[in-house]
Amino acid sequence: MGKEESFRLSDHLDSGLRISVPKSAHEVLLFAASELRTHLALAGYSCSMEEGEDGGGAIVLRVLDTADGNREEADGFRIFAENGAVIVGCSPRAVLYGAYRFLEEHAGISWPTPAHRSVPVGEPSPVVGSRRYKPAFSRRGIVLESSETSEYAKALIDWSAKNGLNDLFFTIELWERFEEQLRPELARRQLKLTLGGHSLGRFFPAAELYPDHPEWFALAGENGARMIDQPCYSCEAGVEVMIGNVVSFVERELEKGNALRTLSLWPNDNKHVCGCSACRGAGFMTAYIGFLDRLRKAFDAKGIKVNVEHIAYNAQLEWSMLEDVPASSELDTLIACWGRNYRDSFEEPILPRDVRFKVAVDRWAEACGTFGTGLTAFEYYSDYWMLTSLFPPLFRTIGEDMAYFRRIGASGVMSLIVPYGKSVRIIREEISGQAVTAADAGREMDSERAAMWPNLYVFARMAWEGEETKTTIESLCRHLYGPYAEISRERLERLSDALAGLTAYNTEFFKLRFTDTWLRTDGEEVFGWQPAMDDGAVPRARVAECRRALAILETPLEAAGPSYHEPAGLLSDELGTAALFSDDPAAVASSSIEFSADAAELMRYYDFVSTKLRSIHSQSSGQLCAIERRWEEAASHWREALEKEKLIDGWDRESCAEWLEAAMTHAR
Repeated sequence: MGKEESFRLSDHLDSGLRISVPKSAHEVLLFAASELRTHLALAGYSCSMEEGEDGGGAIVLRVLDTADGNREEADGFRIFAENGAVIVGCSPRAVLYGAYRFLEEHAGISWPTPAHRSVPVGEPSPVVGSRRYKPAFSRRGIVLESSETSEYAKALIDWSAKNGLNDLFFTIELWERFEEQLRPELARRQLKLTLGGHSLGRFFPAAELYPDHPEWFALAGENGARMIDQPCYSCEAGVEVMIGNVVSFVERELEKGNALRTLSLWPNDNKHVCGCSACRGAGFMTAYIGFLDRLRKAFDAKGIKVNVEHIAYNAQLEWSMLEDVPASSELDTLIACWGRNYRDSFEEPILPRDVRFKVAVDRWAEACGTFGTGLTAFEYYSDYWMLTSLFPPLFRTIGEDMAYFRRIGASGVMSLIVPYGKSVRIIREEISGQAVTAADAGREMDSERAAMWPNLYVFARMAWEGEETKTTIESLCRHLYGPYAEISRERLERLSDALAGLTAYNTEFFKLRFTDTWLRTDGEEVFGWQPAMDDGAVPRARVAECRRALAILETPLEAAGPSYHEPAGLLSDELGTAALFSDDPAAVASSSIEFSADAAELMRYYDFVSTKLRSIHSQSSGQLCAIERRWEEAASHWREALEKEKLIDGWDRESCAEWLEAAMTHAR
């Protein structure tokens, strides 16, 4: 047997590299070649592009010539050595994925976050023989709920292609704001577009329609008044208006030549259902799906090739919107379980609520298998409203979840991004009625770079076959943190152990979360904390959780085991808390410690989490003292909390100051 052929980039460092594409190549192949040339130049290689598929030391890009399947849908690719290096894919988009994987595995260039591109140091690995890459899910993507700028959304598109995702889901409001900037970015990467979300108001404006047609809207109970919270999905006239407006919108979108593949229209984001006899008889899910099925048929009648899917989602913890599976359906299902405890995977739930979620998902998976329809899992691995500013790395949970989704036959996986800034506005503006101004920019810590993007990197990688959680984490840490990979991995594990379980409080404190210390709820109402109205259960739960989490985070590294060796000078007490929390690079530089920007950001986040937990502990301890009218002790706790909030410019700073003043007044 002859020696297996190989290709090594370093052999062409002096002579230069040729990147070969077919004649009259697809624009995505040309983009892939351009990306190879651009990034290899960063590694010191001189590259030229040419038409034709002659090897001879070239990197050849090729679309597989086959009539099997839909070429635009296929994402698998192969990298092999054959008188050069060949990247061959089942579609132009697949070749682009292959180009990026070639850069990572054979040139050492990777994109763990949009802000980070690791350029190799040392000898890259050669292409030896042949390796195939195949996605585990045909649909793999990100749902972006909001974005302050088009640049954020454009960076997401770029990062998604570099990491093997193929579907970008934008709310209609966001898309209409930035479509001119986003459309060409999707096209040059051949990425799919999903539009929708909680966007029914765009096609069925309640303020305009309700005064003349209240019967088009949901009935409160059997004998109540009509309410604008939700349409009546059984009302023929109202449904016709919605369908007509949606069809007109989609026709206009398709005329613009965009990549719209799926329309995913969800009910309004509340638990209100119609109590009219028709809706009660059918059930909410059957009535809602019936509306979308009529929309699908309207698309078919006009020759519109856009898929229509429905969501199964427990809005405001209304279980019937998740658990009621219809007897039949021709629509694909997007299933979203809001309020999971992300400490535990879907496969091994512990809390009763999570067991209930698994039962619901298993039932939908079985139903979709019977109906012959697709099932996409909608997850919250990148949602700052769900996961809060105490954002947990969820690598183990993500890996186990993805194995479960594959086992039940899911065809897609999507992760929702609610950016840090949007989550701040939800609690400050929408719930508390406090305007967030430009002067508030930079308060507390936006940890997207430190925590959210690593979650998404693992999510994207685990959506492909053959990927293992352990090796994915090792790859993430190697590319993102360089010589600090080991200590960074240990810190990420501790953050996960400390923080993942806090997600359970989304339902216990609903509509609030673990971090919303100074607010309480009474049914639908949210109000400011008052000692006389609090029995102490909530602050006691917070105190206990803070102690548990801090015990994990602040255990000396030596106690974690002999395999962990922290680089000299990296501990935050040696670096100095002021340097870690400074936005001025000079503050870090003056510490005489040299480490990567991403490692520094993670260490800064670690310190932030510890400080914030200590603040919440002191805030909650003060609340317990105030409930018992021990005002001097309450003041002492709130004084400590205020110092912590000042250190991190925390969002609770003003509330701590107000209650400290109140406690001192009572103590006199």
